[in-house]
Amino acid sequence: MEKAASQPIEKIFEELQTTENGLTSEEAKLRLKKYGYNKLSERRQLPFIHKFIKNLKDLFGILLLVAAILSYISGSPELAVIILGVVFVNIFVSIFQESRAEKAMETLKSWMPEYAKVMRDGELKKISVREIVPGDVIFLEEGDRVPADARLIETFDLWTNNVPLTGESEPQPRQAEPAKTVEKAYLYSPNLVFMSTSVAKGQGRAVVYASGMGTQFGRIASLTQTIREEDSPLQKEIGIMAKYDFFIALAVGAAFFLASFLFLKVPLGTSIFFMIGVMVCCVPEGLQVTVSSALAINVLKMVKQNVLVKRLSAVQTLGSVTVICTDKTGTITKGEMTANKLWVKDRVIEVSGLGYMPVGDFTIDGAPLKLGETKSLDKLLEIAALCNGAKVDPPSDRNRSWSVIGDPTDGALLVAALKYGQVIDEIVNEKPTIDILPFSFERKRMSTVHEYKDEIAVYTKGAPRNILDLCNRMYVEGQEEILTKETEEWIESRIHEFANEGLRVIAMAYRHMPKAEYKKGDDLEKELVFVGLAAMRDPPRAEVKDAVLKAQQAGIRTVIITGDYGPTAQVIAQEVGIVEKQCCQVIRGVDLDELGDSAIVDEVKKGNVIFARVAPEQKLRIVKVLKQSGEVVAVTGDGANDAPSLKEANIGVAMGASGTDVAREAADIILLNDSFASIVKAVESGRAIYENIRKFIVYVFAHNWAELIPFVLYAALGFPLPLLVVHVLAIDLAIDVIPSLALSREPPEAGIMQEPPRSIKERLFTRKVLLRSVFIGVIIAIGAMIGCLGAWAEGGWHIGMPVPPNWQFGVPGMVPDAHYLKGITMMFAGIVVAQAGNVLASRTSKQSMFKTNITHNKWIIWGIIAQLSILAVIIYVPLLQQVFGTTALGLTDWLYLLTLPIVVIIAEEIRKLFSRKFSKTAQDLTKHDHA
Repeated sequence: MEKAASQPIEKIFEELQTTENGLTSEEAKLRLKKYGYNKLSERRQLPFIHKFIKNLKDLFGILLLVAAILSYISGSPELAVIILGVVFVNIFVSIFQESRAEKAMETLKSWMPEYAKVMRDGELKKISVREIVPGDVIFLEEGDRVPADARLIETFDLWTNNVPLTGESEPQPRQAEPAKTVEKAYLYSPNLVFMSTSVAKGQGRAVVYASGMGTQFGRIASLTQTIREEDSPLQKEIGIMAKYDFFIALAVGAAFFLASFLFLKVPLGTSIFFMIGVMVCCVPEGLQVTVSSALAINVLKMVKQNVLVKRLSAVQTLGSVTVICTDKTGTITKGEMTANKLWVKDRVIEVSGLGYMPVGDFTIDGAPLKLGETKSLDKLLEIAALCNGAKVDPPSDRNRSWSVIGDPTDGALLVAALKYGQVIDEIVNEKPTIDILPFSFERKRMSTVHEYKDEIAVYTKGAPRNILDLCNRMYVEGQEEILTKETEEWIESRIHEFANEGLRVIAMAYRHMPKAEYKKGDDLEKELVFVGLAAMRDPPRAEVKDAVLKAQQAGIRTVIITGDYGPTAQVIAQEVGIVEKQCCQVIRGVDLDELGDSAIVDEVKKGNVIFARVAPEQKLRIVKVLKQSGEVVAVTGDGANDAPSLKEANIGVAMGASGTDVAREAADIILLNDSFASIVKAVESGRAIYENIRKFIVYVFAHNWAELIPFVLYAALGFPLPLLVVHVLAIDLAIDVIPSLALSREPPEAGIMQEPPRSIKERLFTRKVLLRSVFIGVIIAIGAMIGCLGAWAEGGWHIGMPVPPNWQFGVPGMVPDAHYLKGITMMFAGIVVAQAGNVLASRTSKQSMFKTNITHNKWIIWGIIAQLSILAVIIYVPLLQQVFGTTALGLTDWLYLLTLPIVVIIAEEIRKLFSRKFSKTAQDLTKHDHA
């Protein structure tokens, strides 16, 4: 039934095998069996146990499960419980993040009305929406939600709000006559109404031609369900790290087990315990929890920037965005129609003020105007106020800003009258309305009839050329002049000038007649007196231009995809710097199907392109094509029509203030203020967060290397075990978590938005990151090991000597040697204290840490304090000494330990110095090659 818009209604009835009296109850039952219930079908959701098993397959989790099983077998059930606890915490955090698809479907269903008025058996009945079938004749009136896709057969001043499907908030007039031209994006056909849209005003009858999943809304629901939600780059990176880490841990653990059991002749139980220690050292157990916590902390920071993040991993994806596909209305613009130019003969009046707040100045060439100063302007704004169906609402508890109830164009005219000082109530009382000729699609105008003393005044507004054809005189400062051809041409030139500026132009005229000559129903819209023009637009947000420039400097292309008209979108895009006037190309939805995928990608890469009058499937296609070409795509949307594109995009961005629930549920992030500038701020935060995650990966893996080396010495050189598994878990899951989170709070480094987007193929854990973590880890291990060997030397043990039986911890019935305990305490404390220096050094990658201000991230200080406090508790509390195998350290021991962070900082400063010199040399060579 895609031809439903262009066919005569008789042909529609014939194809649907129905009449104006609707269906019989028996026929409706038969069709219900054929077409099914008029509802949105649901995809079966996975039960909790399946989600649990799915997350249990995570390689980090499997490796820890192996370690837990081995711990239990080797006689350490307490350690097994601790490791299992880590696994389950990670699983439940992941499951908690998964429920958006279910919520999206629930919200889509909530848009469905419960009952509808339908003709059945020749009578008007109220039936359940579920029972509506193709062929039913439905009745619609103001406030109703349309229950199915239908062709109008009768209308009276019918306007529908199509925001759930098109995303455009302005109500659209509907008509019953066949549409002469229908674009392939036939959502804009004036004689069709669609499921989930609502009636803004008026009444109508329509015949249903599609129900349930066969409707446009049903197709959106189907698209939303079938789109598979991809892992973010961060999730993929952690997956890759887990894969490599899994096999490395197994290989290293097995190798050390064989070396310990076969070559060093260590008992089987001890060898298994040793293998567990090596495997645990290779696994950054706290990484997933730390990453999730770091992202959650940054999410709270982003709320202050009017960005609400629903999916934590989306924060990092923002840093890789290369293309932002944005709507125009409400995102680039304010979403508030504003009259900013008025024209009466020989005068262009500028009107200041944006939005619906009735505050602004009227000026001619900069000189202010006051009420009553020009009669022509007084008359123009009187017509604007009376020939009007809108209402201006002041701020309230429910709505903090000025708003308009009714048509936005009427609202803009009413606000202009209020700005000028018109007292609307007085004018309405003085000239009460006795009749209304509502706007119609054919007439393209609206008229109101008013009684004033012994006269009747007909006030008319509408499309300029349409109004001009009905006029034979012009109102000029209280006098009526003949409308000459020269004046008409002058008016036409003004209309053309305003239209080229992207303004919507409305003309206003009037007619006076004696009350005795007035008859209701007569043709009153003739021999009118032309008064002037009102030019208006939805103005761009003040902050958008700078945000667009910032995005361009960051290598991000901005593309407008809108349901609005191309010329209007082009003017706005030029004003904010998205496109250039000379080479901008507007591609309409009707032309989009003729373009191949590669052509769409080429146009976007060239820049200066706008996609206008685009349908939901076409928007989804653009997003898919760009993703397939390697772009990382962020998409904005506010209507249910945007839900598939929001879900398909790498980053779906919904509007918080004006967006629909469906769009908000399908999106990854929500803009609380609907502004494009907030997207760019979010991108900057995403880039900074990614770099900060990389910094704390260096920090985390540095202690993993430092933990592994003592086990290597134990196996290779026959040392007493210098570090216990519980020490490793204490460092990974408690002591180093807070400093890691502190690193995630680092502010963006200078110039981060002057760099191009990071390649989606770039690894989080690069060779540089690996080598840097090894470099720091080896230094920490050496420093801590020296402290450990010194303590053991005090007890008479030196390298090459056999290990005494009581130089181990945790053997039932055996009291460990005090010097052994002091040595492993020095090893444990050495790693922790040295990490305090590492967290300071890790704040920058190339720049000297001494060029940063520690007060910009006070969390670092609190992280170090927390780190050392936990260490002190473990070392000095007797109960914890028994659990962790620690002993109290003296002043001399602490003086040595405090040198370790200084050594780490000096080593890192030397590395950064060479790194900067190497980078500068490489840049010079590149410049020389180009020269």
